[in-house]
Amino acid sequence: MNQTFISFISGLEMPAKWKVRQSGRPGSSVLRAFILLTMLGWLSLGQPVSAEETTQEEFPDRLKLYGGYQLLFGLDATIRLDGSNTGFGSTVDLVDDFGLDDNDHMLRAGARFRFNENHAIAFAWYDISLSGDKSIDDSLQIDDEIFQVGARVQSKVDLTLYRLYYNWSFYRSAKTELVLSPGMYFGDFDAKFKGSAVVDAGNIFQASRSSTVKESLFAPLPTVGVGAIYKIFPRLTAHARTDFFYVSIDDIEGTIAEFYFGLEYRVFKHFAIGAAYDRIMLDLEYKSGKPKGWELNAAWNSGIFYGALYF
Repeated sequence: MNQTFISFISGLEMPAKWKVRQSGRPGSSVLRAFILLTMLGWLSLGQPVSAEETTQEEFPDRLKLYGGYQLLFGLDATIRLDGSNTGFGSTVDLVDDFGLDDNDHMLRAGARFRFNENHAIAFAWYDISLSGDKSIDDSLQIDDEIFQVGARVQSKVDLTLYRLYYNWSFYRSAKTELVLSPGMYFGDFDAKFKGSAVVDAGNIFQASRSSTVKESLFAPLPTVGVGAIYKIFPRLTAHARTDFFYVSIDDIEGTIAEFYFGLEYRVFKHFAIGAAYDRIMLDLEYKSGKPKGWELNAAWNSGIFYGALYF
């Protein structure tokens, strides 16, 4: 890959409507990364797959590196942040009550390493950054602050997901691979709400002031999953998997479920492109008797388009 091509990719500018809104990240970097990885595969990764190659096993598959573009849509999320002094907070619909974006554009990346034919370890990462700005229709308590009716509230939510899992291929044939995958999700959640809050909710002469509420949550969730890889044609494979777990440890209780289905096409011996649909459902609660707790419920869909390098 020569320097001229790298400079061309770096200079690409995407249409403004594709840029991530108020996320602090360059809007074009997601698509540039996908384009760059795709072009690397097309221009510099060996020979095309010949018509004589008829089995997936002849392709390199020890190490897989992938990255691409992910479109999040159909977000449904509620949050409750209890106060240290005021007790239970309001259950807030982040999309309807605070006008949070229900879609996002992001980079998704990961890797998988096979120790041998039946055992592998894998890692995946992506983050969601959404914002909203809306005048609220009801008084809402968040933490120890009460945001009054008509207050204009600016909100920002960031969720970063890391996933580490182990694949055991308990069945393999020329066309089919069945996998059992124990693993861990690590969710790093940050929320910020800023608007006019009531100084003293018990006073008939209520005054208001500008107030900001910030909250950071981190939750590791173990999961167990099952998956299948089916070779439709020598170069085209279907991938399906589901992961689920419930955990109650100390003060944390939660469930997570993920459903994934995708198609991957081996363009060259060392390069493939893929597209997939992914749905995640998350329910976390800090439910101890301590003064301050929280609850987060969220579900979203994703369309994923990626390039993968195989070695």
